[in-house]
Amino acid sequence: MAETSLDLLLIDDDDIDREAVRRLLIPTYAVREAPTGKLALKMAKERAPDCILLDYWLPDVDSLRLIPVFAREYIPVIVLTGEERPEVIVQVMQQGAQDYLVKQHISKLTLEHAITNAIEKIALKRDVEEKNRQMRELTSALTLAEQRERRRISQILHDDVQHLLYGIQMRSHMIRFDAPADSGIQEHLETLDNLVKAAIRTTRTLTVELSPPVFENEGLGPAFQWLANQMKEIHDLNVEVVIFDEYRMPGEDLRLLIFQLARELLFNVVKHAGINRAKLTMFEQNNQCLICVSDEGRGFDGAKVMKQMGIKGGFGLFSIRERLALFGGRLEIDSQQGAGVRATIIVPNEPTSSA
Repeated sequence: MAETSLDLLLIDDDDIDREAVRRLLIPTYAVREAPTGKLALKMAKERAPDCILLDYWLPDVDSLRLIPVFAREYIPVIVLTGEERPEVIVQVMQQGAQDYLVKQHISKLTLEHAITNAIEKIALKRDVEEKNRQMRELTSALTLAEQRERRRISQILHDDVQHLLYGIQMRSHMIRFDAPADSGIQEHLETLDNLVKAAIRTTRTLTVELSPPVFENEGLGPAFQWLANQMKEIHDLNVEVVIFDEYRMPGEDLRLLIFQLARELLFNVVKHAGINRAKLTMFEQNNQCLICVSDEGRGFDGAKVMKQMGIKGGFGLFSIRERLALFGGRLEIDSQQGAGVRATIIVPNEPTSSA
């Protein structure tokens, strides 16, 4: 059974140029022709071609605006033009074209090679994006599963463990009342009571840290303010929270991820900065949400740390940073020895969907 010819869409308003290119393509390919951009859009919508050969100059539509339209549909585009200009090459490639050919230099071999490469590039791009989509779904599921497990453990600590500790505490008080005042039992009971009180405090702390109450219906602003209070109470770190723009993440998974990363950055201040003050700022800039955690502590070699994170992870941030990248976000760290640290979480206002 003969293989089906690849379907090409040739878009060029010049009849002579179209004929010259068509002769190089037939009979190897099935060629449809469109003299205008509007007609090409209609034809591509009716039946998506395997590859498009697009003239740089069209009478009705700017070719640079057509390229992203086809790119979104994973249709490879090769731009044809009458002159070779570096700035034009950069423009068309930035818009999503796979190749650029000068009409005067086109041969059957170069054209076939360009078509094959363009189709392979798009297939690879599609495969990579599909794998990234699957990774985002797994990341989202993992983040939400972690949070569900945190809530479950938090509930157990609150409903079961704390009640058991309160029971032990009450029983020790009853034993104290019954025990002789001058016996050594009172001293042991006092020690037991102090241990139980410490255990209750620890379980209370773990309960709220595992599942912050502000996460139920609040945005990041209240969550960061709660985090600042916790860092002060537990680690004696004074965190100034400045919210210029309240930003609601489109999904709970990304919101949890941002919160975890901000908390990890504040933990790093406690562990490494040698200072008890930090600042957390959230604002919007260039259609992006930025969360900046900064301090004026001892600092470190920022480039070295980022390099370590790229290899094996550094300061406990690697796994969260990699998850963030799947949503189109990134983490930037700016620091020098003795000059403090400025770590910035950057997330696009329309992050890559996890669905």
